[in-house]
Amino acid sequence: MDISNREKEIWIELVISLLVAIYYFKHAFSNGGFSDMFNPELGKVVINAILFSIFATIALTIFFNTKDDVKKDERYYAIDAKANSCAYYSFCLLCVGIIVQTFISEKVGYFSDAHLLNINLSSVLHLILLSLIISGTVKSVTQLFFYRRGYL
Repeated sequence: MDISNREKEIWIELVISLLVAIYYFKHAFSNGGFSDMFNPELGKVVINAILFSIFATIALTIFFNTKDDVKKDERYYAIDAKANSCAYYSFCLLCVGIIVQTFISEKVGYFSDAHLLNINLSSVLHLILLSLIISGTVKSVTQLFFYRRGYL
């Protein structure tokens, strides 16, 4: 399968983003869940995730030798615009979901004194981070789809 340098870059970005997200959420949830935002163990997880992301990007870029040898043309800009549009709409939809979930949690707690969803600031911040990761993944997948299929 012949892959262009741009597609290699997108695959590298997608794989590293998903690995970092899996690592972060696995360790963040196992260190007491999302209830404590100022947990020192969570700080170590964040530092490790950032360092892994930096070193993995450098290593994979060197290994796959992805240098930008082709100038960007109209097709590149059209695919990038379409991917940004899909990522934007997915992020907006996820943010509306977070707002609705927070609203329902507060209303249920107001009427029955039992917070079924137990939404706090730390949970909302983690949900926003998850929304950003999902929208970034949507952008990468959309770019790969249109690079393979061709943009009309």
